[in-house]
Amino acid sequence: MRLLATDLDGTLLGHHGQVSGRSVRALQAARDAGWYVVLATGRPPFMVDLLMPQLSSAVTHGVMANGSVVATLPDQHVLRTVRFEIGLATGVVERLRSIDPHYRFALATDAGFAHERGFAERMPAPTPTPPTDDVLEAAAGATEAIKLMVFHDRYGAHELLGLLPTILGHDVSVTHMGADCVEVGVAGIDKATGLTFLCEQLGVDAADVVAFGDEFNDHEMLQWAGHAVAMANAHPATRDLADEVTLSNLDDGVAVVIERLLADGAGA
Repeated sequence: MRLLATDLDGTLLGHHGQVSGRSVRALQAARDAGWYVVLATGRPPFMVDLLMPQLSSAVTHGVMANGSVVATLPDQHVLRTVRFEIGLATGVVERLRSIDPHYRFALATDAGFAHERGFAERMPAPTPTPPTDDVLEAAAGATEAIKLMVFHDRYGAHELLGLLPTILGHDVSVTHMGADCVEVGVAGIDKATGLTFLCEQLGVDAADVVAFGDEFNDHEMLQWAGHAVAMANAHPATRDLADEVTLSNLDDGVAVVIERLLADGAGA
């Protein structure tokens, strides 16, 4: 293995969105063995920054916002960004509101971040700002969206995963990020496309990548990587895609696999 790519929420992170000491040590050992260590996450860059006090010496890159932002870490030097036009994002919000006022949203743009009531309670990690009555305040003065999340008072995430594509059409993609909401983004962009770009820059073959995930937004990455690892807590459809299933995120499943690979000489 030459590159390790791991999802965060539900995969690397445990209770309250924290990374354990064992996981930090395992990632650092992989880095010391010469691996690139990549955080492949649905989180936007500002939410990845929250982990840098613990992980800054262990990680090398981030494939963030489900593949739309690729950057070096911890400095967040952007190597590639795929624009999500602000008008497309606000159009999704306005269309869904016109159909059903019970849709609610969180929106990250280049001008800020806003989330409506009920969003913070659905997140595995603390949300850094208070809620607002209208998520489109984050669009004021923005030129592009970074992340748009949708949730509903009555429908769960998996119901929305089936429903929204029929409403929104082919201009956007809809994926499940693990929490009880879905993400709407640029069609054709995912963690695998972000990793493909990064590996081309680094001269790494997909066959030399081990990837860890637990949810629907990890599926393309797990299918693409040379060795795919699903968490015990993963959705059954995600586990079915993996080459192996490790322990849960609460039991340091990522660290367990890294330790074994290093002991077997996979980093040599």
